[in-house]
Amino acid sequence: MDQEQIDMLEDFDVDDVTVAGSPGLWVEGSFRTTDGDSAEWCLAASRTTGRPVHFVDSRSAGLLLLIVDKRTYAIGYGQGHRLLSGDQKDRRFGLEFAMRALDPKQVSKLMRRRPGARGRTEVTRMPSGSSIWAFDVSDAYADLVGGAGGKSESLQLTHTRPDRPVPIDGGIGLRIRLATDPAELVSDIRTIAQVLDRARVTDLEFADRMRPLQDIDTVTRLDKDLELMLGNKADEAGHRLSSVVPMELADAIDDVRAYKVRLNGVSRRESEVTVANLLNRAHILRAGTRLQSFRDGRISAYADDDCDHLLGGTKAIEWLEAITNFDDRHFALVDGHWYEIDADYQERLRQAVNELLKIRSDIVLPDWRVDQSERDYNEAAAFDPDLHLICLDRKGVQDEFHTRWGFEACDLLGPGNELIHVKKATGSSPLSHLFMQACVAIQGLEGSVQARSRFREIVRKHGRGRELPPDFKPAKIIFGILLKAGEEITPRTLFPFSQVALVQAARLLQSARIEVEVRSIHLAET
Repeated sequence: MDQEQIDMLEDFDVDDVTVAGSPGLWVEGSFRTTDGDSAEWCLAASRTTGRPVHFVDSRSAGLLLLIVDKRTYAIGYGQGHRLLSGDQKDRRFGLEFAMRALDPKQVSKLMRRRPGARGRTEVTRMPSGSSIWAFDVSDAYADLVGGAGGKSESLQLTHTRPDRPVPIDGGIGLRIRLATDPAELVSDIRTIAQVLDRARVTDLEFADRMRPLQDIDTVTRLDKDLELMLGNKADEAGHRLSSVVPMELADAIDDVRAYKVRLNGVSRRESEVTVANLLNRAHILRAGTRLQSFRDGRISAYADDDCDHLLGGTKAIEWLEAITNFDDRHFALVDGHWYEIDADYQERLRQAVNELLKIRSDIVLPDWRVDQSERDYNEAAAFDPDLHLICLDRKGVQDEFHTRWGFEACDLLGPGNELIHVKKATGSSPLSHLFMQACVAIQGLEGSVQARSRFREIVRKHGRGRELPPDFKPAKIIFGILLKAGEEITPRTLFPFSQVALVQAARLLQSARIEVEVRSIHLAET
């Protein structure tokens, strides 16, 4: 329990309870009381605990600690989540549940932080839900994911309707509708436990790629370096230390008006939390005790200047991000834990490229003659009647946004209306342009009726009798690439930056249900 929050409660009471045979502890109180009707949460708490619960203010708090099958769960009512200290929370509980229960095609929220990016925290929301790949997670192997929300088609709770998916929001905790009837509540908790025992959904496994360091010797070395950093002045440590918002408070930070920083038992009000004011506080602490003081200290956020309305608080160390390196390894302190940046990232990137290279169709792309330009190659490929290709190189598709020249939908149109993009590349820059060009083409054709109509007109004009169906939408992209001396495309031969760009583009295209194929074009024998 968080003793500081408990001490702030009025009408405080604590009692043993039994919920459908499961032993538990009920804690209640109010941070401010007035006369009037009961707060909305009181009826649900009364039904579950079997005891009268009455508080008239929405800032009242109830917390039910319940042991079910030898596991302890905490259920917050009203402001009850504030009564449980951060050290007592399983900080991955809600996220681990989300990774197993969410439908990857109905994700509506993703919260993440990139270690080493000076505290940048992204909370991306798509209220109607979308595929996880629409959140641009192709490069998320190096992200620390703090939460995910959306809907589950597979979860069945006591009040779930079979024809309706269940809303889920999982981070440190889990926001989900549970039953209030005691027996049904315990049944719902057991269902949650069963989900946690399942394997993670494949498309959501990336959320578990960044884990805190477990090597005690490395952590000890990093802690010593951080202790020295805390003794520096702001201008000396500015490139290695950043002030950040803990993920637990990321959703509430826009409502914050003031902070209380408590270090070594001394509290001080601050209008903002910056590296400079945190280091100023650290300088008055004895050398060798600064890091521990930040681990023991606390920073609380308030919705008013007088610090009466608490929004939440965490350990002071969680408001700092630090970066350091040694032995060619890079590390970052995030939410109080050390992580290694980009560990094994290259290997995962190679695996993703290999998966793309396994996709093969029967489409034939001719060899490239040494004396051919890109335009000559496309025209020659379309001239071969056996290949059934249409040259649309430099044929701009105009729409509401691309009004001047238009966008290039493809270089060649395949026999099955595949959009084929062709590039001769001696470096990574032309390929990055190629992959982006394909994404722009799909966004244009998917999002504009006018663009699809113009594209059908272009095919009719240049396609020698080919006609696209009125309901045409692209279904497949093929990247035809001539590398350097015409070698086969592999993770070894493809430029490193091009591998990143390819994987990012492929994920974006796949989120739009577009199949992606990568084909090597070879040099013709002289």
